[in-house]
Formats: sequence, C-alpha cells, structure tokens
Amino acid sequence: MPSPESSERYVCAFRGRRDSYQVPHALAEAGRLDQFITDLYAYPSVQRLAALFPTPWDEKLLRRRSPGISSDQVQCLWRTTVREWLRHACGMPEASTYAALDPVYADAAANRARMTRSNLLLYTPYAWEAFRASYDHTPRRILFQYHPHAAYERHLLREDAERFDEFRFDDDTRPETGENLTDFQRRRVEEVWRHADQILCASTFTQRTLVEAGADPDDCTVAPYGVDLPSPPPDNSTCPSDFRVLFVGGGVQRKGLHHLLYAWQRANLPSDSQLTLVCRSIQPELAALADDTSRTTLRRGVTFETLLSLYRGHTLFAMPSLIEGFGQVFLEAMSQGCPVLGTLNTCLPDVQSDKDIVHTVKPGNLDALVSTLEHLSSTLPGERTPRLRARERAQHFTWSRFRSRIIDAT
Repeated sequence: MPSPESSERYVCAFRGRRDSYQVPHALAEAGRLDQFITDLYAYPSVQRLAALFPTPWDEKLLRRRSPGISSDQVQCLWRTTVREWLRHACGMPEASTYAALDPVYADAAANRARMTRSNLLLYTPYAWEAFRASYDHTPRRILFQYHPHAAYERHLLREDAERFDEFRFDDDTRPETGENLTDFQRRRVEEVWRHADQILCASTFTQRTLVEAGADPDDCTVAPYGVDLPSPPPDNSTCPSDFRVLFVGGGVQRKGLHHLLYAWQRANLPSDSQLTLVCRSIQPELAALADDTSRTTLRRGVTFETLLSLYRGHTLFAMPSLIEGFGQVFLEAMSQGCPVLGTLNTCLPDVQSDKDIVHTVKPGNLDALVSTLEHLSSTLPGERTPRLRARERAQHFTWSRFRSRIIDAT
C-alpha cells in the first residue's frame, strides 16, 4: 500500500491496552497510522523479557501488543509509566494519578502531530491539551468517547448511592468522575468534545449522553465494538437444564451488582437456581452482600479459558449496569451462545434484534429485574434455540467491522 500523505495520517494515544488496540490497529491497517503513543508495549525486547516473569505476569506482558501494529510505529512514555506505578505503589487514588499523568500523553501527541503534520485521533482523557494546542498546519481532530459523558455518569451514580445508602461506594475510582478531582480536571474530560471535528462513540447510549450535554448529533458517529469469535464455534447441542446465571465484571457500584443481588434475593426462582459472580476485585460491602445471598458463588478471578467455559455452562449472563460505554462482556457471552440480560444504559439497544437472546430493563429498576429473572428462569433452561441465536447475533459484531467504521470516519 502506498504511504499516505502526512495530511492523511493520524497520531493515536492512550494508556493501557484499551479496546485491544483496535483503533490504532485500524489506522495501521489502512496505512494511516503515523504513531501510537502509549505506556507499555510489548516490543520484541519486552517479549523476550516476559519469558523471565512467572505466570500470569508473562501473559499480561505479551498481551500488550497487536499483530496489526508495527513496533516502529509505537512510542512508549516510559518515565510517565514509572511515575504511574510509583503513585499506585504509594496508595495514591487512581483518579488523581490518571488526572495528573494523562495530559502527558496529550502533550506527546501534540508534539508528534506538529513534527509530522499529522492529524489526531485521541481518546477522551488524552485529548484536551492536544486539541487546544497551536499548530502550523490544521490537523483534523477526532475524539473517541469510550465512556458516557462524565457529568451524566456522576449524577446517575450519586442518585443511586442515595437510594442505597447502606453502601459506602468509592467515588474516587474513575478518572473522569473521581470526587477529589479539581474543577479543571473535570472540565478537560467533560468539555473536550467541544474542540473535536468528529466524535466516535462505541454505543448509541454514549452518543445520547453527549447530545444531552450539547453535542451536535451530526458530529457523532456510533462505531460498535467487536468480539473475537470462537474458532471452532462452541458446541451448543446441549444446554443447562437448570437456571444458572453468570455475572462477570468489577464488583463496583457502576456494574449494578447490588441490584442483581437484591433482585436475586427477592425473586421467586427454582430451588436449584445458581448465581455465579466472577469479580477480579469487589468492594467489601458488596462481597458481604454476596455472602448473605443464598445460592450464590463468588469467584475472585478466573483464566480466560475458564471464563469461556463459564459462559457456555450458564443459562444466562446478567449484568444490570447503571452505566456502560459499551459492555464488551455482553458480546463475549453471546459469542459463546449465552443469552444476556442488562440495562438500556449499555450497548444492548445496539445489539438487540431478538427478544429471546437480549433482555433489557431500565437501570436501577429492581421490580423489572426481579420479574425478568423469574420469567427467564421458566423459559430459558433446556432451550437450545436462544443459544444458537445468541451466537449468530454476535457474529454481526466483528473487530474488522469496527475497524472499517473507524476508517470510514477518518
């Protein structure tokens, strides 16, 4: 492929392995990636170093790369990465750490765009300084809004916390909504969309929160995420004959785990029903609530292979999130043939096509959650057709389709 002009290339920047690197992968695949700026990337030297680490650390290091991105197109901000690790080691709040260090990625993106006269495709926390910087050229500024608007989220979580005042939810765990952030730190993520030429959102719900904040709907493009489809496809010739419900996610307020547990306690379900919670981390009060909920098993973390097996072995995946930018686990569950239950504040309105496989309730509506669980406990066990339809629907959401939408928007 011929090398595109600098006016067609983009600088992309974010910390971590956000969206499995699919956005910079899309740009690289189209020959339009100038540089990807990140914290830690598995260069060949890092891959050799990974062999010296015990499992699972070696696996985590090796996941920090994408076969679609050449290592010479990646710049790691090592000093910033070390500063982040040191702040975490000292017990400093994550939200304040990210708020302090995320501008470094934005500044690095601006410097690179100036040097190569490139455009900018940046995720929300890493865009403010770069979008507002001065340039000798006129770069196109594209924002990827991967979480709903922060002010919308903060308001929603506060309302829920007032309803469930028996919990002391940690409000300082999210970079965009932490209670200890300064007014400017909030402004740089809540108003950065105003400086974008185009806004990409992973879900219609995320787009709606931006429109409610004042964004022009014509400037917002929805590009739903994809999923790695299993090969070979899972065997759905048999399915659970009893009602087994699976939750996978962080044990935090935003995921609606307290709603699920209260609904499970209230619902009139078959006596052999089982609820499995897979949480790598969970707030102590939510863990205590899980312990007090009958027919519930809490697993603190599982391998990815075990997780896929759990999807296949459960009747229903349920995550009644208060708010999600998308909710990748819904597609993961469906790709393994597991029907899903969630709220309207997720990707499910974009995914839904068949009421037999995607079930939605309004966020925070415990009565609707109870009645839906009761209904599904009598209709899903032993039914093979919904599992086949779930897998077929997931096949419409591939990463290649997501990458094509990203390129179409640039």
